[in-house]
Amino acid sequence: MAQRNNLERALGGNPVNPDQGSPAPAVEDNSTTAFSFVTPTDFVDLPSKGRFYGEGHPLHGSDTVEIRHMTAKEEDILTSESFLKKGVAVDRLLQSVIVNKQIKVTDLLLGDKNALIMATRITGFGAGYETRIKCPGCDDICNHTFNLQELELDTAQELPESATLLPSGHFEVALEIGTTTVTVELKLLTGADENSWTARKAKQKKMNLPESPITNQLHMIIQGVNGMSDPNSIAQFIDVLPASASRKLRATYDKVVPDVDLTQEFTCDNCLHEGRIGVPLGVDFFWPNV
Repeated sequence: MAQRNNLERALGGNPVNPDQGSPAPAVEDNSTTAFSFVTPTDFVDLPSKGRFYGEGHPLHGSDTVEIRHMTAKEEDILTSESFLKKGVAVDRLLQSVIVNKQIKVTDLLLGDKNALIMATRITGFGAGYETRIKCPGCDDICNHTFNLQELELDTAQELPESATLLPSGHFEVALEIGTTTVTVELKLLTGADENSWTARKAKQKKMNLPESPITNQLHMIIQGVNGMSDPNSIAQFIDVLPASASRKLRATYDKVVPDVDLTQEFTCDNCLHEGRIGVPLGVDFFWPNV
């Protein structure tokens, strides 16, 4: 079972530099004003632990990212009509709070990006996230408060036996198709891939084309087949890939992906249903009535 960690370093207090074992320096505002405020920073644990970034990437081998606490500047980003219309407000917000500007939000793995989203929301509005949810037992709509501070990380430290991590940060999967073994190279999706996927879905919908979520995912995650990396070879492989093999490939991918566990325990006041329920990332997540 994958080891799980929490988001302790992202939750305020007196953050510690993991390399030096001493309090992390705050980001100072050096502008010439009558005030000398100091913006505190926190270290956010990354689900990936830096393992799935290739050499040369600023997060290669790094298990944390330093972020500034949200300020009025970031609130402006969240309320910018231009950013909201383009759907880039959250990305611009994260880019603003990341201390190391060599790190680009679009290059972050989706699990690491989720960890930064949770931590940034905590610094701006606190760990309590009150929202309306539907009970899966009785469909009753009720108010519920999630404690974002208690979310855990799935670091996916134990890879499946069929998966091998490569120096590039990609991983290979030995896929059995009938009596043949095919080696498939896969990549974890990044923020840029997520944006591309969203744009592709919007284009398909606009042109009244049939949805193809499975093949779209395969095209985005498969980087090579038996050493062949040209798009035509990959497209031909996807076209003839048996459904059973496709399911095995995607199941292995899901086991490798490091992420934030966005579910928490829930008990319905109406029907007393108990279970885990996902944190809904609705419009009130970064725009609460506070």
